[in-house]
Amino acid sequence: MDKKILIAYATKYGATEEIARRLGETLQAEGLTVEVLPVKKAGAPEQYAAVVLGSAVYIGGWRKEAAQYLQENEAALAKLPVWIFSSGPTGAGDPVELLKGWRYPEALKPVVERIQPRDTAVFGGALDPDKMNVLEKFVIKNVKAPTGDFRDWQAVEAWGKSIAAALKE
Repeated sequence: MDKKILIAYATKYGATEEIARRLGETLQAEGLTVEVLPVKKAGAPEQYAAVVLGSAVYIGGWRKEAAQYLQENEAALAKLPVWIFSSGPTGAGDPVELLKGWRYPEALKPVVERIQPRDTAVFGGALDPDKMNVLEKFVIKNVKAPTGDFRDWQAVEAWGKSIAAALKE
C-alpha cells in the first residue's frame, strides 16, 4: 500500500492525541505510511488509502470538530476503509462496559452506519485535574469521575496491529 493512512483525532488536553500517535507508531512499525493529524488539519479523505478517526469523549459527546469531519466527509469516507475510536471513560475495567455498550455518540449513529467502519473501539481516557478549569473540576467532582490515566496501551497497540493486518490483506 503506497498511499498514506490518515489517523485524525480531536482532543482537548492531549490524551486522545497520544492514543492517535501510538496507533500511528504501531501502523508504521507494521510497514505502513501514516500521517497523524488533528482533524482540523486533516485534508480530504480521498487523498488517503484509509482513515482512522478518533475523538475524546466529554459528557457523552465527541469533540465538535471530529463530529463535523465525519459528517462533512461522509461520502468520501464511505468509499474507504475506516476505523473509528472514542477515548475518555475513566475508571478501572473495560471502557465499553464502563459506558454500558456506548461506542460513539447516538447522534452520529446514522452517519457511522452509512460509512460502515471496519471496526470501532473505545479506549480509556486520562483526567488530570491540574489541566482542568474550575467548571470541569466541579463537574468531575459531582459525577465522581475517577481521575488519573486509564489508557491501556496494549489494547491500543493490539487494535493498531489489527488495522495494519486488515490493510495488508
